[in-house]
Amino acid sequence: MDFAIGGITVALLIVGIVEAAKGFGVEGKASQALAGFLGFFFVGLAQAISQEMVPSAWVPWIELVVVAIAGGLSAMGYYDLGKKFLGNGS
Repeated sequence: MDFAIGGITVALLIVGIVEAAKGFGVEGKASQALAGFLGFFFVGLAQAISQEMVPSAWVPWIELVVVAIAGGLSAMGYYDLGKKFLGNGS
């Protein structure tokens, strides 16, 4: 089953958030706990949306937040990639 919110695959979103958190110092068991919590939250949310358990008026706002998070993570990734190509990154 493909879990997606607003066209964003939840598994990729979770990986992106956990990797971003690692950049802010989250390590070890804390990153595992974060991944578990995010998986529970986003997969549960995707399932609730698909089963129409979430009010339809909320769905566009939930999708907006998820897509905005994905956009921010993408920008962070492109920033790191640019630093590596310019020789300013590790």
